[in-house]
This record gives sequence, C-alpha cells and structure tokens, in this order.
Amino acid sequence: MPKRILFITHLYYPAVGGAERAFRQLAEGLAERGWHVTVLTSDALSTEHFFTHFRSGLKKKEYLGGVEIIREPIGAPIYKFLKIFDLIAQKAGRAGIFFRPLTFGPHFYGEFIKLCQEHFPLIVAGPVPTTTPFYALLYKFFSPSSRVVILPCLHIKDRLHKTYLNILALRLADFVLPLTEAEGKYLLSRGLRANQVGRFFLAVEPHILVGESKVNPEEEYILYLGQEGEHKRIPLLLKAMMRLWNRGERVKLVMAGARTRYSWSIDRLIASLPDRWQTLVRRFNDITEEEKIALIDNCLVMVNPSSYESFGMVFLEAWARKKPVIGARIPAVREIIEEGVNGLLFDGENEEDLERKISFILKEKDLGKKMGERGYEKVMRFFTRSRLMDQFEAQVARLFK
Repeated sequence: MPKRILFITHLYYPAVGGAERAFRQLAEGLAERGWHVTVLTSDALSTEHFFTHFRSGLKKKEYLGGVEIIREPIGAPIYKFLKIFDLIAQKAGRAGIFFRPLTFGPHFYGEFIKLCQEHFPLIVAGPVPTTTPFYALLYKFFSPSSRVVILPCLHIKDRLHKTYLNILALRLADFVLPLTEAEGKYLLSRGLRANQVGRFFLAVEPHILVGESKVNPEEEYILYLGQEGEHKRIPLLLKAMMRLWNRGERVKLVMAGARTRYSWSIDRLIASLPDRWQTLVRRFNDITEEEKIALIDNCLVMVNPSSYESFGMVFLEAWARKKPVIGARIPAVREIIEEGVNGLLFDGENEEDLERKISFILKEKDLGKKMGERGYEKVMRFFTRSRLMDQFEAQVARLFK
C-alpha cells in the first residue's frame, strides 16, 4: 500500500473540536508510522470564521508533528462572494438546505490546484456538511487512480448533515468511515454499499492518560466541556442545575469551551439568574490542555447534554481521568456510555431527568468513582492511538488490492 496521503479538512490544529481532533490524531499517527502526510485546510480557528473572515495569523505552510500543513486563507474574495449565497440559502427553506453544503466552506483554490498536479494515492476528507468531500472528489476527477475516503462525523439528527448533496458525496467515495454503528446503519439506509462502509475509532491523546491528578478536594463541581454552540444545549443543563439549587444544593457548575455566536444567549441566561446562583456558575474560554485536565480531575461528573453528536470525544477524555459521565440518550452516545456501568444517560429533552441523574452522582459518589474507573478501562481497551492506527491501515489497505 502506497504510504502517501492527502487530508482535506475544514479546520486543523490549533483549531479545537471533535473532527479537528480526529484528523490530527490520524495525520500525526500515520506520520509516526512512516507515511508522507499533507493536510490541506483553511487558516480559520472555527467555522464561524468562514463568515466573519477573522484573521487567525496562522502560518500558510508549516510542519507540525511530522505533518505538512497547507492553509488556504479565508480572507479570499470568494468567501465574500459566497457569503451572500449562504445568507440566501439559510432563508430558503429546503432549497437552501439542499445547496448550502456548496456555499458553507471552506473554499480552496490556488493551493488545491497545485496539489492536483501531485499524485496522492489516498485522499481523506471531511467532515460534512463542509465542502471538503466535494474537493476530494474533484481531486479524484484529475487523478482517477486515487482512492477517496470520507470521514463524515455525521450528526444523524441534523438535517443539514443529511442533505442530498452530502449523501451523494458519500456514495461517490471509495470508502466511508463512520464513528459509530448508528451512523453506519444510517448510511446504509441512504444507499451506501455494505463494502463501502467501515468504522473509525477515535483515540484519547496520550498526554491525557499520563500524569498525576491535580485534585483540590475543597472544590467540587459539575463540569460541562465543549464549545458553546446552540446544539450543545447548555440552557438545558443550566435549567437542571437551577432545579438542584432550588432544592438547596450548592454544587457549582463549571463550563469550559470556546465561545460561538450563540454565547451571547448564554451570557443573557446567566445574567438573568439570581445573584446567589450566578456565584455558582464559573465559565472558562480558551483553556490550555493542562487547564482542561485539571478541570476534569476536580469535577464530580462530566455532563454533555448535546443531542447532536457524531461521537462525543469529551466522554473519553473524562474516562481517561477516571471520571463518570452523563450524556443524552441518543444513538451515538448510547453506543459509548453503558448506563450504570461507566456513566448515566438522560432523556434528551428532559431537564428533570438530567437533574435526577446529576443528583444521583451527588448522592452516590463512590458509585460514580467506580463508573469512572470502568470508563478508564474501556478507554485502555478500545480507544488508544495504536488501535486507531491499526484499524485505519487495515481498512484502507483493502482499497489497493
């Protein structure tokens, strides 16, 4: 199998997110195994920058972790031109959803054309609903012998992810790597062939698994870890905490993650709380990896109320530090969390049920500790980098037989 690979992805480190982490893990892991790895991406730090044209200051070309990274600038005129069409698409109902994957971004031009003049036997692109799968297929048009693998990171409840053009791109790919069985079953129901669908396993970063815990026993709190996007349903978590506080509990809520356009709504919601409750909410943006580990180490439980997840990397990170987790009872999360074994699940729209699950952990701390330890065991069995690399290489090798 030729060990030369081109990744085409919307964002790359130091951008933070589940898909970003997956692509970085795979790129650097393959570089360690002797692959020649090139990443074509944007110079954005978040998808919002596709529309605000924020200048990140990232280098256009550099090597990180043995990986060649090439970034196309989001300040190019094409973004301003297509932004108009994207605004129209957002207001055009079903027709807008149909076309929006083509306008969303990122948009590649000069560097992409140069790379088309080189030969990469293997192209890995994603996630949806970005334009990256379409660029991978365009590359194959110029280089028919190349194989296209798409890592969709599909949110099967999000209609923008499931639009026809996205599914068509997946059908045209040589191979697709869903993150969960639920995602794989959905793709088969949308017309993909059984021999076209594999499986991708995320891995916990090695640095999260090592080092002593920095526990401060004087402070205990519930932790939310993730960006402040609308789909993460932070208001639902806040309402569940308000129910706890109203019953006399004084456990704190710590929220850590990048701000988004939706953050202003969270600002207003927190500002509307009584003063005595506002003091129980702590919020961190732009934290370092060391700060993240410390926040996990000191929490009682990590809660992710999101109903739009392709996997949920934060659950693995909490388990890597032997902490219990609570997630929404949706297909992707049900595959990760074994209820009552390594965490708890709550009914996705029910703040009362979420409150009950948090209250259970508060009352049964020893049981919560055991759940965290079982989660750690699961991480060590299934979600290490070496296993990720082995699985990926074994699956794509079939494309070259």
